[in-house]
Amino acid sequence: MNVPAVNPARQPRRKVTALVVSAFQTLQFKASLMVVALCLGLIAFYMGTSLKIISAALLRNEIELSQQKAEHLAIAAAPCLAEGNTPRARAALEEAARRMIRASGTVYVAFIDPDGVTLASSLAPNELPSHLFSAPGELSLPAAVGDTTTMRRQGKNKSYLDIFQPIMGPSSSTNGQRSGRVLGGVRLVTDLFQAKAQVTAITERLYTFTAVILALVIPLSLLATHRIVAPLYELARAARALANGVMDARVPVRSRNEIGQLAQSFNMMASRVTQSQMELLQLAAELDARVQERTRELQELASRDALTGLYNRRYFGEVMAREFAAAERYQSDLTCLMFDLDHFKKINDRFGHSVGDDALILLADAIRAQLRSSDIAARFGGDEFILLLPRTSAHAARSLADRVQKQFIDAAREKYPDLPAGLSIGIASLRRTRSASAEALVNQADLALYEAKANGRGRMVEAPAVPDYKPPEHAMNLS
Repeated sequence: MNVPAVNPARQPRRKVTALVVSAFQTLQFKASLMVVALCLGLIAFYMGTSLKIISAALLRNEIELSQQKAEHLAIAAAPCLAEGNTPRARAALEEAARRMIRASGTVYVAFIDPDGVTLASSLAPNELPSHLFSAPGELSLPAAVGDTTTMRRQGKNKSYLDIFQPIMGPSSSTNGQRSGRVLGGVRLVTDLFQAKAQVTAITERLYTFTAVILALVIPLSLLATHRIVAPLYELARAARALANGVMDARVPVRSRNEIGQLAQSFNMMASRVTQSQMELLQLAAELDARVQERTRELQELASRDALTGLYNRRYFGEVMAREFAAAERYQSDLTCLMFDLDHFKKINDRFGHSVGDDALILLADAIRAQLRSSDIAARFGGDEFILLLPRTSAHAARSLADRVQKQFIDAAREKYPDLPAGLSIGIASLRRTRSASAEALVNQADLALYEAKANGRGRMVEAPAVPDYKPPEHAMNLS
Protein backbone atom coordinates (compact mmCIF):
# COMPACT_ATOMS: atom_id res chain seq x y z
CA MET A 1 0.00 0.00 0.00
CA ASN A 2 1.51 3.32 -1.08
CA VAL A 3 1.14 6.10 1.47
CA PRO A 4 1.26 9.59 -0.10
CA ALA A 5 4.19 11.62 1.10
CA VAL A 6 3.44 14.71 3.14
CA ASN A 7 4.98 17.88 1.76
CA PRO A 8 6.73 19.68 4.65
CA ALA A 9 6.26 23.02 2.89
CA ARG A 10 2.49 22.70 3.20
CA GLN A 11 2.55 22.32 6.96
CA PRO A 12 3.24 26.03 7.73
CA ARG A 13 0.60 27.03 5.15
CA ARG A 14 -1.97 24.82 6.82
CA LYS A 15 -1.10 26.23 10.23
CA VAL A 16 -1.38 29.80 8.92
CA THR A 17 -4.66 28.95 7.20
CA ALA A 18 -6.00 27.38 10.39
CA LEU A 19 -4.98 30.45 12.41
CA VAL A 20 -6.62 32.80 9.90
CA VAL A 21 -9.81 30.75 9.84
CA SER A 22 -9.93 30.61 13.64
CA ALA A 23 -9.32 34.37 13.82
CA PHE A 24 -12.19 35.01 11.42
CA GLN A 25 -14.45 32.86 13.56
CA THR A 26 -13.74 34.77 16.77
CA LEU A 27 -16.37 36.96 18.36
CA GLN A 28 -13.96 39.91 18.40
CA PHE A 29 -13.48 39.76 14.63
CA LYS A 30 -17.22 39.46 14.03
CA ALA A 31 -17.99 42.36 16.37
CA SER A 32 -15.26 44.51 14.75
CA LEU A 33 -16.54 43.60 11.30
CA MET A 34 -20.05 44.60 12.36
CA VAL A 35 -18.81 47.96 13.69
CA VAL A 36 -16.81 48.63 10.51
CA ALA A 37 -19.77 47.61 8.32
CA LEU A 38 -22.05 49.90 10.32
CA CYS A 39 -19.60 52.78 9.95
CA LEU A 40 -19.28 52.11 6.23
CA GLY A 41 -23.04 52.11 5.87
CA LEU A 42 -23.38 55.39 7.76
CA ILE A 43 -20.53 56.97 5.80
CA ALA A 44 -21.97 55.76 2.49
CA PHE A 45 -25.37 57.15 3.41
CA TYR A 46 -23.79 60.42 4.53
CA MET A 47 -21.68 60.66 1.36
CA GLY A 48 -24.57 59.84 -0.94
CA THR A 49 -26.90 62.29 0.76
CA SER A 50 -24.22 64.99 0.91
CA LEU A 51 -23.29 64.56 -2.75
CA LYS A 52 -26.93 64.76 -3.79
CA ILE A 53 -27.49 67.92 -1.77
CA ILE A 54 -24.25 69.51 -2.94
CA SER A 55 -24.84 68.54 -6.58
CA ALA A 56 -28.37 69.94 -6.45
CA ALA A 57 -27.13 73.15 -4.82
CA LEU A 58 -24.35 73.60 -7.39
CA LEU A 59 -26.79 72.90 -10.24
CA ARG A 60 -29.26 75.44 -8.87
CA ASN A 61 -26.45 77.93 -8.56
CA GLU A 62 -25.36 77.32 -12.17
CA ILE A 63 -28.96 77.63 -13.35
CA GLU A 64 -29.42 80.90 -11.48
CA LEU A 65 -26.15 82.30 -12.88
CA SER A 66 -27.02 81.18 -16.40
CA GLN A 67 -30.52 82.65 -16.10
CA GLN A 68 -29.00 85.91 -14.88
CA LYS A 69 -26.68 85.94 -17.91
CA ALA A 70 -29.58 85.19 -20.22
CA GLU A 71 -31.66 87.93 -18.62
CA HIS A 72 -28.76 90.38 -18.94
CA LEU A 73 -28.35 89.49 -22.61
CA ALA A 74 -32.10 89.78 -23.16
CA ILE A 75 -32.17 93.26 -21.65
CA ALA A 76 -29.11 94.32 -23.67
CA ALA A 77 -30.48 92.85 -26.90
CA ALA A 78 -33.99 94.31 -26.60
CA PRO A 79 -33.11 97.69 -28.29
CA CYS A 80 -31.33 95.88 -31.14
CA LEU A 81 -34.26 93.56 -31.80
CA ALA A 82 -36.63 96.50 -31.58
CA GLU A 83 -34.61 98.14 -34.38
CA GLY A 84 -35.36 95.15 -36.62
CA ASN A 85 -33.34 92.81 -38.74
CA THR A 86 -30.75 95.32 -39.80
CA PRO A 87 -27.03 94.77 -40.38
CA ARG A 88 -26.16 97.10 -37.55
CA ALA A 89 -28.50 95.27 -35.16
CA ARG A 90 -27.11 91.88 -36.15
CA ALA A 91 -23.55 93.10 -35.73
CA ALA A 92 -24.34 94.44 -32.27
CA LEU A 93 -25.96 91.12 -31.30
CA GLU A 94 -22.97 89.10 -32.58
CA GLU A 95 -20.58 91.32 -30.64
CA ALA A 96 -22.66 90.85 -27.49
CA ALA A 97 -22.64 87.06 -28.01
CA ARG A 98 -18.84 86.98 -28.50
CA ARG A 99 -18.27 89.05 -25.38
CA MET A 100 -20.44 86.63 -23.38
CA ILE A 101 -18.47 83.65 -24.77
CA ARG A 102 -15.16 85.23 -23.88
CA ALA A 103 -16.20 86.51 -20.41
CA SER A 104 -17.72 83.32 -18.89
CA GLY A 105 -18.10 79.57 -19.23
CA THR A 106 -20.79 80.01 -21.89
CA VAL A 107 -20.18 77.88 -24.97
CA TYR A 108 -23.02 79.05 -27.19
CA VAL A 109 -25.15 82.22 -27.48
CA ALA A 110 -27.85 82.80 -30.07
CA PHE A 111 -30.40 85.58 -30.64
CA ILE A 112 -33.64 84.47 -32.32
CA ASP A 113 -36.47 86.55 -33.73
CA PRO A 114 -40.13 85.70 -33.05
CA ASP A 115 -40.22 83.50 -36.17
CA GLY A 116 -37.42 81.31 -34.89
CA VAL A 117 -34.78 82.67 -37.25
CA THR A 118 -31.33 83.03 -35.73
CA LEU A 119 -30.27 86.63 -36.10
CA ALA A 120 -26.81 86.29 -34.52
CA SER A 121 -24.89 83.58 -32.69
CA SER A 122 -21.47 82.73 -31.32
CA LEU A 123 -20.08 79.24 -30.66
CA ALA A 124 -17.00 78.34 -28.66
CA PRO A 125 -14.61 76.27 -30.81
CA ASN A 126 -14.94 72.45 -30.46
CA GLU A 127 -17.42 72.65 -27.61
CA LEU A 128 -20.90 71.48 -28.56
CA PRO A 129 -21.55 68.08 -30.12
CA SER A 130 -23.16 68.00 -33.53
CA HIS A 131 -26.45 66.39 -32.41
CA LEU A 132 -27.43 69.66 -30.63
CA PHE A 133 -27.87 71.35 -34.04
CA SER A 134 -30.83 70.86 -36.34
CA ALA A 135 -28.93 72.48 -39.17
CA PRO A 136 -25.35 73.66 -39.52
CA GLY A 137 -24.93 76.79 -37.44
CA GLU A 138 -28.40 76.66 -35.92
CA LEU A 139 -29.44 75.35 -32.51
CA SER A 140 -32.65 73.39 -32.10
CA LEU A 141 -35.41 75.41 -30.49
CA PRO A 142 -36.77 74.04 -27.21
CA ALA A 143 -40.17 75.14 -25.91
CA ALA A 144 -42.40 77.86 -27.30
CA VAL A 145 -41.16 81.39 -27.30
CA GLY A 146 -42.50 83.37 -24.39
CA ASP A 147 -41.44 81.12 -21.45
CA THR A 148 -38.04 80.85 -19.86
CA THR A 149 -36.87 77.27 -20.53
CA THR A 150 -33.96 75.44 -18.88
CA MET A 151 -32.77 72.09 -20.17
CA ARG A 152 -29.83 69.81 -19.45
CA ARG A 153 -28.07 68.31 -22.42
CA GLN A 154 -25.45 65.57 -22.46
CA GLY A 155 -22.54 65.65 -24.81
CA LYS A 156 -19.57 63.29 -24.95
CA ASN A 157 -18.31 63.19 -21.35
CA LYS A 158 -19.86 66.64 -20.82
CA SER A 159 -23.05 68.23 -19.48
CA TYR A 160 -24.62 71.49 -20.57
CA LEU A 161 -27.36 73.89 -19.47
CA ASP A 162 -29.55 75.02 -22.35
CA ILE A 163 -31.53 78.16 -21.35
CA PHE A 164 -33.99 80.07 -23.49
CA GLN A 165 -34.92 83.58 -22.28
CA PRO A 166 -37.58 85.60 -24.13
CA ILE A 167 -36.69 89.16 -25.11
CA MET A 168 -39.56 91.48 -24.32
CA GLY A 169 -40.35 94.91 -25.78
CA PRO A 170 -41.38 97.95 -23.75
CA SER A 171 -44.11 97.01 -21.29
CA SER A 172 -47.38 98.76 -20.53
CA SER A 173 -49.70 98.55 -17.54
CA THR A 174 -53.34 97.58 -17.99
CA ASN A 175 -55.60 97.07 -14.96
CA GLY A 176 -52.54 96.58 -12.75
CA GLN A 177 -50.95 93.91 -15.05
CA ARG A 178 -47.78 94.50 -17.04
CA SER A 179 -47.55 93.21 -20.59
CA GLY A 180 -45.18 93.62 -23.48
CA ARG A 181 -44.47 92.45 -27.00
CA VAL A 182 -42.11 89.48 -27.48
CA LEU A 183 -39.26 90.68 -29.70
CA GLY A 184 -37.45 87.33 -29.77
CA GLY A 185 -35.32 85.28 -27.53
CA VAL A 186 -31.81 84.60 -26.41
CA ARG A 187 -30.48 81.07 -26.16
CA LEU A 188 -27.54 80.45 -23.87
CA VAL A 189 -25.70 77.12 -23.44
CA THR A 190 -23.39 76.85 -20.44
CA ASP A 191 -20.84 74.10 -19.75
CA LEU A 192 -21.26 72.46 -16.32
CA PHE A 193 -17.57 71.63 -16.15
CA GLN A 194 -16.90 73.89 -13.17
CA ALA A 195 -19.84 72.49 -11.22
CA LYS A 196 -18.74 68.94 -11.99
CA ALA A 197 -15.17 69.82 -11.02
CA GLN A 198 -16.41 71.15 -7.70
CA VAL A 199 -18.48 67.98 -7.15
CA THR A 200 -15.45 65.85 -8.04
CA ALA A 201 -13.26 67.78 -5.61
CA ILE A 202 -15.86 67.45 -2.87
CA THR A 203 -16.18 63.72 -3.63
CA GLU A 204 -12.42 63.26 -3.37
CA ARG A 205 -12.43 65.08 -0.05
CA LEU A 206 -15.25 62.88 1.16
CA TYR A 207 -13.33 59.75 0.10
CA THR A 208 -10.27 61.04 1.91
CA PHE A 209 -12.42 61.74 4.94
CA THR A 210 -13.87 58.22 4.68
CA ALA A 211 -10.40 56.67 4.48
CA VAL A 212 -9.28 58.63 7.54
CA ILE A 213 -12.42 57.65 9.44
CA LEU A 214 -11.92 53.97 8.53
CA ALA A 215 -8.25 54.15 9.48
CA LEU A 216 -9.38 55.32 12.90
CA VAL A 217 -12.48 53.16 13.18
CA ILE A 218 -10.80 49.79 12.45
CA PRO A 219 -8.18 49.91 15.25
CA LEU A 220 -10.60 51.64 17.62
CA SER A 221 -13.23 49.00 16.93
CA LEU A 222 -10.66 46.26 17.56
CA LEU A 223 -9.69 47.88 20.85
CA ALA A 224 -13.30 48.45 21.86
CA THR A 225 -14.40 44.94 20.99
CA HIS A 226 -11.33 43.55 22.72
CA ARG A 227 -12.31 45.35 25.91
CA ILE A 228 -15.78 43.89 25.55
CA VAL A 229 -14.74 40.39 24.52
CA ALA A 230 -11.67 40.02 26.80
CA PRO A 231 -13.81 39.24 29.89
CA LEU A 232 -15.58 36.57 27.86
CA TYR A 233 -12.20 35.06 26.93
CA GLU A 234 -11.25 35.05 30.62
CA LEU A 235 -14.56 33.41 31.43
CA ALA A 236 -13.95 30.74 28.75
CA ARG A 237 -10.41 30.06 30.03
CA ALA A 238 -11.68 29.76 33.60
CA ALA A 239 -14.45 27.40 32.47
CA ARG A 240 -11.91 25.20 30.64
CA ALA A 241 -9.64 25.19 33.68
CA LEU A 242 -12.55 24.26 35.94
CA ALA A 243 -13.51 21.47 33.54
CA ASN A 244 -9.90 20.21 33.62
CA GLY A 245 -9.96 19.96 37.40
CA VAL A 246 -8.50 23.30 38.49
CA MET A 247 -10.86 23.93 41.37
CA ASP A 248 -9.52 27.42 42.21
CA ALA A 249 -10.25 28.80 38.71
CA ARG A 250 -12.03 32.13 39.08
CA VAL A 251 -12.80 35.17 36.91
CA PRO A 252 -11.84 38.69 38.04
CA VAL A 253 -14.89 40.94 38.28
CA ARG A 254 -13.96 44.33 36.80
CA SER A 255 -17.37 45.86 36.18
CA ARG A 256 -20.98 45.79 37.25
CA ASN A 257 -22.49 45.39 33.80
CA GLU A 258 -23.92 42.20 32.31
CA ILE A 259 -20.47 40.65 31.82
CA GLY A 260 -19.55 41.48 35.42
CA GLN A 261 -22.77 39.85 36.61
CA LEU A 262 -21.95 36.82 34.45
CA ALA A 263 -18.47 36.65 36.02
CA GLN A 264 -19.96 36.83 39.51
CA SER A 265 -22.42 34.06 38.65
CA PHE A 266 -19.59 31.92 37.28
CA ASN A 267 -17.50 32.44 40.41
CA MET A 268 -20.47 31.45 42.57
CA MET A 269 -21.02 28.36 40.44
CA ALA A 270 -17.29 27.50 40.58
CA SER A 271 -17.29 27.86 44.37
CA ARG A 272 -20.28 25.54 44.66
CA VAL A 273 -18.70 23.07 42.26
CA THR A 274 -15.46 23.19 44.25
CA GLN A 275 -17.34 22.67 47.50
CA SER A 276 -19.28 19.79 46.00
CA GLN A 277 -16.07 18.32 44.60
CA MET A 278 -14.36 18.53 47.96
CA GLU A 279 -17.35 16.93 49.63
CA LEU A 280 -17.33 14.18 47.03
CA LEU A 281 -13.58 13.66 47.49
CA GLN A 282 -14.00 13.52 51.25
CA LEU A 283 -16.91 11.12 50.89
CA ALA A 284 -14.91 9.02 48.43
CA ALA A 285 -11.97 8.93 50.85
CA GLU A 286 -14.25 7.89 53.69
CA LEU A 287 -15.86 5.25 51.53
CA ASP A 288 -12.47 4.00 50.40
CA ALA A 289 -11.27 3.80 53.99
CA ARG A 290 -14.43 1.94 54.95
CA VAL A 291 -14.06 -0.41 52.01
CA GLN A 292 -10.43 -1.09 52.87
CA GLU A 293 -11.31 -1.64 56.50
CA ARG A 294 -14.18 -3.89 55.55
CA THR A 295 -11.95 -5.73 53.10
CA ARG A 296 -9.37 -6.30 55.81
CA GLU A 297 -12.11 -7.50 58.13
CA LEU A 298 -13.46 -9.86 55.50
CA GLN A 299 -9.98 -11.08 54.68
CA GLU A 300 -9.35 -11.61 58.37
CA LEU A 301 -12.64 -13.46 58.76
CA ALA A 302 -11.90 -15.53 55.69
CA SER A 303 -8.48 -16.50 57.09
CA ARG A 304 -9.70 -17.27 60.63
CA ASP A 305 -11.28 -20.35 62.15
CA ALA A 306 -14.74 -19.48 63.41
CA LEU A 307 -14.52 -21.54 66.63
CA THR A 308 -11.00 -20.93 67.92
CA GLY A 309 -10.10 -17.61 66.29
CA LEU A 310 -6.82 -19.03 64.97
CA TYR A 311 -5.93 -18.97 61.30
CA ASN A 312 -7.46 -21.59 59.02
CA ARG A 313 -5.62 -24.17 56.98
CA ARG A 314 -5.81 -22.17 53.71
CA TYR A 315 -4.19 -19.08 55.16
CA PHE A 316 -1.58 -21.21 56.92
CA GLY A 317 -0.65 -22.74 53.58
CA GLU A 318 -0.01 -19.29 52.06
CA VAL A 319 2.17 -18.19 54.98
CA MET A 320 3.95 -21.55 55.04
CA ALA A 321 4.97 -21.16 51.39
CA ARG A 322 6.41 -17.67 52.00
CA GLU A 323 8.28 -18.60 55.15
CA PHE A 324 9.71 -21.74 53.56
CA ALA A 325 11.04 -19.71 50.61
CA ALA A 326 12.57 -17.15 53.01
CA ALA A 327 14.21 -19.88 55.10
CA GLU A 328 15.70 -21.47 51.98
CA ARG A 329 17.00 -18.11 50.71
CA TYR A 330 18.67 -17.09 53.98
CA GLN A 331 19.60 -20.64 55.09
CA SER A 332 17.69 -20.28 58.35
CA ASP A 333 15.77 -22.95 60.24
CA LEU A 334 12.00 -23.34 60.20
CA THR A 335 10.11 -25.61 62.62
CA CYS A 336 6.59 -26.95 62.32
CA LEU A 337 4.61 -28.20 65.37
CA MET A 338 1.42 -30.25 65.14
CA PHE A 339 -0.90 -30.73 68.17
CA ASP A 340 -3.64 -33.31 68.44
CA LEU A 341 -6.19 -33.42 71.28
CA ASP A 342 -6.13 -36.99 72.69
CA HIS A 343 -9.37 -38.92 72.96
CA PHE A 344 -11.34 -36.10 71.34
CA LYS A 345 -14.06 -38.49 70.09
CA LYS A 346 -14.53 -39.92 73.56
CA ILE A 347 -14.83 -36.40 75.00
CA ASN A 348 -17.58 -35.58 72.52
CA ASP A 349 -19.37 -38.89 73.18
CA ARG A 350 -19.10 -38.66 76.98
CA PHE A 351 -19.37 -34.94 77.70
CA GLY A 352 -21.08 -33.68 74.56
CA HIS A 353 -19.95 -31.58 71.61
CA SER A 354 -20.15 -28.32 73.55
CA VAL A 355 -17.49 -29.57 75.98
CA GLY A 356 -15.46 -30.82 73.03
CA ASP A 357 -15.64 -27.38 71.43
CA ASP A 358 -14.67 -25.81 74.76
CA ALA A 359 -11.65 -28.11 74.94
CA LEU A 360 -10.56 -26.97 71.46
CA ILE A 361 -10.91 -23.35 72.56
CA LEU A 362 -8.78 -23.99 75.67
CA LEU A 363 -6.07 -25.54 73.48
CA ALA A 364 -6.22 -22.58 71.08
CA ASP A 365 -5.88 -20.14 74.02
CA ALA A 366 -2.87 -22.05 75.33
CA ILE A 367 -1.20 -21.97 71.91
CA ARG A 368 -2.02 -18.26 71.43
CA ALA A 369 -0.55 -17.41 74.84
CA GLN A 370 2.87 -18.84 73.90
CA LEU A 371 3.22 -17.38 70.41
CA ARG A 372 5.71 -14.73 69.35
CA SER A 373 4.77 -12.01 66.88
CA SER A 374 6.48 -13.91 64.06
CA ASP A 375 4.83 -17.27 64.82
CA ILE A 376 1.76 -18.52 63.01
CA ALA A 377 -0.85 -20.85 64.54
CA ALA A 378 -3.79 -22.43 62.74
CA ARG A 379 -6.44 -25.04 63.18
CA PHE A 380 -5.34 -27.75 60.77
CA GLY A 381 -8.25 -30.16 61.09
CA GLY A 382 -10.99 -31.20 63.49
CA ASP A 383 -8.84 -31.56 66.62
CA GLU A 384 -5.45 -30.85 65.07
CA PHE A 385 -3.54 -27.57 65.36
CA ILE A 386 -0.34 -26.54 63.66
CA LEU A 387 2.33 -23.95 64.57
CA LEU A 388 5.00 -22.45 62.35
CA LEU A 389 8.10 -21.09 64.09
CA PRO A 390 10.41 -19.13 61.75
CA ARG A 391 14.17 -19.08 62.53
CA THR A 392 13.63 -21.72 65.26
CA SER A 393 15.25 -25.16 65.58
CA ALA A 394 13.43 -28.33 66.70
CA HIS A 395 15.31 -28.32 69.99
CA ALA A 396 14.18 -24.77 70.77
CA ALA A 397 10.61 -25.55 69.74
CA ARG A 398 10.34 -28.36 72.32
CA SER A 399 10.26 -25.88 75.21
CA LEU A 400 7.37 -23.99 73.58
CA ALA A 401 5.48 -27.24 73.06
CA ASP A 402 6.01 -28.16 76.73
CA ARG A 403 4.58 -24.84 77.89
CA VAL A 404 1.57 -25.18 75.61
CA GLN A 405 0.92 -28.71 76.84
CA LYS A 406 1.24 -27.76 80.51
CA GLN A 407 -1.00 -24.68 80.19
CA PHE A 408 -3.69 -26.61 78.34
CA ILE A 409 -3.78 -29.52 80.77
CA ASP A 410 -3.92 -27.21 83.77
CA ALA A 411 -6.75 -25.13 82.24
CA ALA A 412 -8.74 -28.21 81.20
CA ARG A 413 -8.46 -29.94 84.59
CA GLU A 414 -9.38 -26.76 86.41
CA LYS A 415 -12.54 -26.36 84.35
CA TYR A 416 -13.37 -30.01 83.77
CA PRO A 417 -11.71 -32.24 86.45
CA ASP A 418 -12.98 -35.49 84.89
CA LEU A 419 -11.86 -34.52 81.37
CA PRO A 420 -9.16 -36.89 80.00
CA ALA A 421 -7.05 -33.98 78.75
CA GLY A 422 -3.87 -34.80 76.86
CA LEU A 423 -1.86 -33.73 73.79
CA SER A 424 0.14 -35.58 71.18
CA ILE A 425 2.78 -33.40 69.52
CA GLY A 426 4.80 -33.85 66.33
CA ILE A 427 7.87 -31.71 65.60
CA ALA A 428 9.72 -31.28 62.27
CA SER A 429 12.42 -28.70 61.44
CA LEU A 430 13.70 -27.78 58.00
CA ARG A 431 17.40 -28.18 58.76
CA ARG A 432 16.89 -31.46 60.61
CA THR A 433 14.71 -33.12 57.95
CA ARG A 434 16.07 -31.36 54.85
CA SER A 435 12.54 -31.22 53.45
CA ALA A 436 12.36 -30.31 49.79
CA SER A 437 9.13 -28.29 50.05
CA ALA A 438 6.73 -26.70 52.51
CA GLU A 439 4.31 -29.59 52.02
CA ALA A 440 7.10 -32.07 52.77
CA LEU A 441 7.94 -30.29 56.03
CA VAL A 442 4.27 -30.36 57.12
CA ASN A 443 4.13 -34.02 56.17
CA GLN A 444 7.18 -34.73 58.36
CA ALA A 445 5.45 -33.06 61.34
CA ASP A 446 2.29 -35.04 60.61
CA LEU A 447 4.25 -38.30 60.54
CA ALA A 448 5.88 -37.43 63.86
CA LEU A 449 2.42 -36.69 65.32
CA TYR A 450 1.13 -40.02 64.01
CA GLU A 451 4.06 -41.77 65.68
CA ALA A 452 3.32 -40.00 68.99
CA LYS A 453 -0.31 -41.11 68.85
CA ALA A 454 0.70 -44.65 67.86
CA ASN A 455 3.08 -44.92 70.82
CA GLY A 456 0.36 -44.28 73.40
CA ARG A 457 -0.50 -40.55 73.02
CA GLY A 458 0.34 -37.80 75.46
CA ARG A 459 3.89 -37.52 74.20
CA MET A 460 6.13 -35.45 71.89
CA VAL A 461 8.00 -36.93 68.88
CA GLU A 462 10.54 -35.23 66.60
CA ALA A 463 10.82 -36.15 62.94
CA PRO A 464 14.02 -38.13 62.26
CA ALA A 465 17.09 -36.21 61.19
CA VAL A 466 19.09 -36.84 58.02
CA PRO A 467 22.36 -38.77 58.52
CA ASP A 468 24.68 -35.73 58.21
CA TYR A 469 22.54 -33.43 60.42
CA LYS A 470 24.43 -31.30 62.92
CA PRO A 471 22.41 -29.56 65.61
CA PRO A 472 23.01 -25.82 65.94
CA GLU A 473 25.49 -24.69 68.55
CA HIS A 474 23.15 -22.05 69.93
CA ALA A 475 19.46 -22.85 69.75
CA MET A 476 16.90 -20.02 69.94
CA ASN A 477 15.56 -19.66 73.47
CA LEU A 478 11.74 -19.65 73.42
CA SER A 479 11.29 -19.45 77.17
